[in-house]
Formats: sequence, C-alpha cells, structure tokens
Amino acid sequence: MTPIRDNPDKELLLRVKTIMVLRIVFLTGFVVLVILFERSSQQATPIVPLSAILCAAYFLSLTSALFLRIGIPLPTVAWFQVVGDLGVVGGIIFTTGGVESPLSFLFLFVIISSSVMLPRMVSYLTASGASIIYGLLVDLEYFNVILPIYFFPKSTVSYQGAYLFYIISLNIASFFSVAYLSSILNHRLRVIKDELRTKNIDFKKLQQFHRNVVQNMVNGLMTTDLEGRITSVNIACESITGVPLNECIGKYCYQVLPMEELTRLFTYKEDLIAMPCHMEGECQREGEETILIAMKISYLMSPGAEGKKHLDQPEGYICVFEDRTEMHQMEEKMKQSEQLAAVGKFSAGLAHEIRNPLASLSGSIQLLKGTLQIDEEQQRLMDIALKEAERVNGIVSEFLAYSQPRKSKPTVIDLTQLLEDIIILMKNSNEYDPSIHLQLVAPPDHIIIQSEEAQIRQMIWNLCINGVQAMDKSGNLTLTLKKVDGYMTKDFETGRRGVLIIVEDQGRGIPLEEQTTIIEPFFTTREEGVGLGLATVKQIVERFAGHISVTSEPGRGTCFDVFLPQERSLLSARNSNANADDTQAVTEEK
Repeated sequence: MTPIRDNPDKELLLRVKTIMVLRIVFLTGFVVLVILFERSSQQATPIVPLSAILCAAYFLSLTSALFLRIGIPLPTVAWFQVVGDLGVVGGIIFTTGGVESPLSFLFLFVIISSSVMLPRMVSYLTASGASIIYGLLVDLEYFNVILPIYFFPKSTVSYQGAYLFYIISLNIASFFSVAYLSSILNHRLRVIKDELRTKNIDFKKLQQFHRNVVQNMVNGLMTTDLEGRITSVNIACESITGVPLNECIGKYCYQVLPMEELTRLFTYKEDLIAMPCHMEGECQREGEETILIAMKISYLMSPGAEGKKHLDQPEGYICVFEDRTEMHQMEEKMKQSEQLAAVGKFSAGLAHEIRNPLASLSGSIQLLKGTLQIDEEQQRLMDIALKEAERVNGIVSEFLAYSQPRKSKPTVIDLTQLLEDIIILMKNSNEYDPSIHLQLVAPPDHIIIQSEEAQIRQMIWNLCINGVQAMDKSGNLTLTLKKVDGYMTKDFETGRRGVLIIVEDQGRGIPLEEQTTIIEPFFTTREEGVGLGLATVKQIVERFAGHISVTSEPGRGTCFDVFLPQERSLLSARNSNANADDTQAVTEEK
C-alpha cells in the first residue's frame, strides 16, 4: 500500500516546534538546577562559562523561531537545531568537567530529536557528530591541549589511556545504539501513521459512499434500537412518511409509520424472533391520504469481541420500506385492463345476440300495438316493454363503448362550438328538465384542439348526463372551458399546455368515501344505472394522456375537472360574438 501523506510540511512544522518547546523547558529546568547547586556548594564554582553556553542555547531557540517566522525551509531549520544542539551539549560537557562530566547523556536527546525531525539517516549522522565532538573533547583533554572547566568538584583520580578509550567507546556505542533504536521507532511510527491516514481516508470514502447510497435510495430506510426507537433515517423516509427528518430521531418507528402490523410487532415482539420479517399494510401520512407500505425488517448487528463464539450481537433493527400505493394502483389498472381485454373478446358477439332478438321483440310489440284493439292497461304494459327494451339497448351500447372504444383519426375540433352543441342536445334529451339551468363559460375566441371528436363528445356528454341526473330536476349545470399552461392537483402535476374542461353541478354531491371510486367501472349509486358512464370518461381521458379529478361536497354539488394536453400550440378561432369580455355565458333555451 502506497503511503498517503497529507501536508507533510505541517507535520514537520509541528515536530520542529515541539522540539523547540522541549528545549526551552529543559534549559529552564537545567538553569534552576544549576542555581540550586551553586547556592548549596561549599566552594566557588565557575558559573560564567556554563551560563554563556546556556544563553547560547536560548539564542539557538530564538533564532530557530525567527527562521520559522521569515519562512526559512523547515528542513534547514531542523538541521540548524540539530547542529546547534550538538555544539551546545559539547559546550555543556566542556564546562562541567570534560571527561568527568556526568552530562554526556545529553547527546542522546539530540540524536533522538534528529530522528524525530529528519529522515532516518540523519540520526546516524548526528550520532557520528556526537561521537566526534565527545572524542575530541576527551582526546584534547588527555593530551593537555585544553583544560576543562570543572563546575562539579574535580576528581583526584588520574585517568589512563585504556580507561579513556573505554569511556569513549562506551559513549559512542550508546550514541549509535540510540540512533538505531530511535530511527527504527520513528520510521515505524511514520509507517503506522501513513497506514492509519490511508485507512482513515478509505474509511471516510466508505462512509461517504455509504451515506450517498443510503440518502439516494428510492426506498425509505430507518434504523432503530431494540425497543424500536429510531436512531437514523434517510431522505426517502421523509418523502414517504411526511415527517421531517429531525423529528423522526428518537420516536418509535410505529409513531412515524402508524401501521397496525408494525405497532403489534414491536409491542408483543413474538414475530421479531424470526428475522428477517416482511409486512404490508396501510398507513396514514401526516396530514394527508392513506398509503400502502411494504416493509422488510432485519437485525442491525454489532461486531462482538474477537475470539468469542458469537461474534455478532443484535443492537437494533433495520427497516426498509417503500410506498406501494402507485404500484398497487397500477396493479389494479392491470387487472382491469386484463378484465376488459377478456370482456372485449366476446362483447361484440354478446351485443349481437342481445340486440337482434331485442330489435325483433321491440318491432313486434310496436306492430301489435298499432294493429290490435287493446285496452288502456294493455297499452301501458306495451309502453313499459318498449321502454325497457330501449333501456337494455342503451346498456348494451354503453357497455360496448367502454369495452371496445371506437378509434378514429384525430381532426381539428372547435371545442367551444362542440360544447355549445352539447348544451343544445342536452336540452332536447329525455334526461333534461326545464328547471335545470345550463350555461357555458368560455373565452370569446373559440378554442381549437386536435383530437378525436366522437370520443371528446362522448366524454363531455357523459359528464353532463351525470350532472343532470344528480340535480333532481333543479339547479345550475355550468361548463367552463379555458386554456392552461400546466395543471396541478394533489395527485397529478404537469407543465404541458392544454385545455381544462370543468363540469360543475349543484346536485346532491358525493360522500368523501365514494369520491375515489365514483369513476371506477360498475360503481353506481342509481338503481337503474350500470356504472360505466364515468368509467368511460376516465378511459377516454387516460387515452389522451389527460387527467380527471373530482371535488364534491354532499348537499352542495360536484365538480369534475378534465385536463387534456395538446402537443401543438392551441389555436384561437374567430370571435364567436362581437363581445369583448374575457368570458362569456351561452345559455340556450329549449
């Protein structure tokens, strides 16, 4: 593994400063000891030479600090300190008795400091320098070239050449031994530091990778302790549950995800014995709708002590979950599509088998009604039979329109004119009552779209019929048409341009629990209804990649919003009237 060193100059600077501080501390302590020794000594001691050496040592430290301040390269400053320390220690030994000085061990500290600050080989060079200085001092003293200054009482013993050689050899051996050991230790320390730094970098990368993976998961993830209190969550957890991340920590998981299965699981904990466990259930989002959650729970293991029989012990749980609401809706739509595909295969034949005898039956009744002399009661029965035959034919037609929608080529449609025509047709239909007021609110310029006219007409007609039937022969039915640049509801959002058709009635309204199922196939609240009118509307809207939404309040009415996107720019036709108002109300009388 290649060592990775970040800011080696910073590390060397720290070591140089540390040596400088230790030197000041040592010198200060040594000065205190010298003063105490001088005061307790029975004879006069030459303190001036030693004081000069100590002042030189202080000057060395100050000069090193100045070099650092003016930006001298750090290796140069380190070399300056090592060489200066060798000279200072040599001076201390000379002023404290030479060969009799007990302070020759100070060279060992210089060697150690050199191995700390500089490369491994420098410690051997420092040991060599210390050996040369100490050997010269002893040899020059032995040959009376120099006379050492005795700070401590002088010994009366005269040293022989063999003994001096022994002293020199012993000190040189200690110098190089310390140089070897300190260089080995410092080299090993540097290697370990580099390895730790590399491991730390790898660990941080792994942490960042783990954080990125967890926070960018589509699924929600939360970790808990053994009691079920949340210890960490990811971003997807907030988007799924609706609870802010900072509010999740410390709560019980079944408080953030109020699922009955999860609450029971952490309350009784019988099922937690078998891990991992899976569950699926409904959950009420905070302040929003109910969603379907699928969850997998497994143990969060912590490594045990090495050598133990069971190395891993559970310290909590990992809960991975996803919002399956849309998936469930898609599955339901797939089932409906499969059902419609199966129904569509025999719907045409079924309609043929029903319509043929129905037409014969209706024709026969009409023939008998016109030729036979029948009383009023028989006449009423024949009218009922004809009416029921017509109703059955309408049901078959509605079923065919839903199961086998007709496909036609898209054409240019004057949507404003189409709505006006539908209002006129609606006022001439059997469902209409004169007490119902129909009106159209649209821009003065007609809105032109490109679509399948028959499908659009069927969609609007079904919505109008639904509104008229809901008003019990009184109230207002308003059709609103406008161009929009984007459309958004609580469960749908798009930036595409299109048209918005709003059909609003003042009928009895739809209960809240039925608003999500009112447009599903075969759902109806009318005894004579089949439940395919609004389902056909939904099918047409989805076919054109649009969206239908319903808002209703029981007793006050219902509003259907239909958004139809238009890939091309919406065209404006001629002004239908000379009216310059932004909106107009077209009300036709029967």
